[in-house]
Amino acid sequence: MRTFFRRLYWLLTLGFGLALVYSFFGRTYLSQWRSYLDLASFILIVGWVGVNALLVYHHHFQFRDLQMEEVDQMDGEEFERFCVYLLRRNGFKRLKTTKASGDQGIDIIGTKKKKTVGFQCKRYEGQVGNKAVQEAYSGHSFYQCDEAAVITNSEFTDAAKELADQLEVMLIDRPHLKRLMRRLPS
Repeated sequence: MRTFFRRLYWLLTLGFGLALVYSFFGRTYLSQWRSYLDLASFILIVGWVGVNALLVYHHHFQFRDLQMEEVDQMDGEEFERFCVYLLRRNGFKRLKTTKASGDQGIDIIGTKKKKTVGFQCKRYEGQVGNKAVQEAYSGHSFYQCDEAAVITNSEFTDAAKELADQLEVMLIDRPHLKRLMRRLPS
């Protein structure tokens, strides 16, 4: 379904380009069809601008007024998209997600203050243990990141906190996540 809409969007973009070419150059040469082509080009241009306005609005405000209870209901992939959005709103640049399987423990890679950080995203019901810290640490070496971090909507075990301190892995738990969410548009 997503492929269908992507192709439809590119078809609309092609129509937009042709409408612009007609508007700037073709009106004098195609005077016998001017009444039809003027209307068609107007509809294509307005349609393309409207669709892009909706896409920009959705992109920037897709997690607007989000509460922690809604974060708790997300699946893993949606939680990763939310984390990318949240990190972008909190100053990270050049964010990219790794492939879903075989990601070597890193889900998101981003840059802030000239440091590359690899993030492991864990949407959990219980406490997050050592395994997530170990995956983030090994993954940050694999992707040659400067730092590693684990983001969760939950809490970390004491053992995970101790290991993270020793390995210098940043932990972002539920209270820290709530503070980061304050920067989201409301």
